[in-house]
Amino acid sequence: MIIMHYCFSLPADYDMTIIEQRIALNGARLMGFRGLIFKAYLFARKQDAELAVSENRYAPLYLWQDAESMHRFIQGPGFAALARDFGWPKIETWTALEAPKDLALISASSFVAISKQAVLPHSDLSVIKPAGTVSGWDVSRWQLLNVDFSSTAPLAGEDNYRIGYVAGENI
Repeated sequence: MIIMHYCFSLPADYDMTIIEQRIALNGARLMGFRGLIFKAYLFARKQDAELAVSENRYAPLYLWQDAESMHRFIQGPGFAALARDFGWPKIETWTALEAPKDLALISASSFVAISKQAVLPHSDLSVIKPAGTVSGWDVSRWQLLNVDFSSTAPLAGEDNYRIGYVAGENI
């Protein structure tokens, strides 16, 4: 499985209702997308005291069954529209170490906390343990990713977001 994430930092005066409307209009389009375990439509408002973030962001998070499914999405019209509307994103990917068996937790959540940490050179890789609901690593950058979901309040993490919608093949 592959975790995929990109983030658009938006101007401080950006009308974030545009993002929320985009999510409401387009979120369901990925329901049933073959090979998409889930896509969490994430966003953060600078003025959201509960999240305590420093900028407006739109930052979808995906969990793909395989590379073919991810490629089909990136090569498709939805991604082309996103790139046209917001610019060409830097897409980060990680090979999944941990993924939820039951997507009910993801579907019922309102918040996401994303944390990234370096895997130090010559570390004992056999003792690295996933610490999030979704975890992965990118061995080209030696980076560990942990993503936690909450239905009640933001969790501690480097990047905190609200979930606007969750879509997937079997959600």
